[in-house]
Amino acid sequence: MNRFYSALEQHYISKITESIATLDLYFNKSVGIGEHSDILEEIKKYTDMLDDADSKLSTLRNYFNSDGTVK
Repeated sequence: MNRFYSALEQHYISKITESIATLDLYFNKSVGIGEHSDILEEIKKYTDMLDDADSKLSTLRNYFNSDGTVK
């Protein structure tokens, strides 16, 4: 596997995992949120992050092989 491909793939997976964990906290465990002035803006931010990372990971996997060559 190409190291640059792998690093980029792991970066997007990490962003997806972070977004899901944070959104799960906001949606299901609101006692852990603490003092936030605008929770809806935070939810939008992490939803955007999730969508962006998911889209980019999909694009990476659709157009390139794990060795970095074009499909």
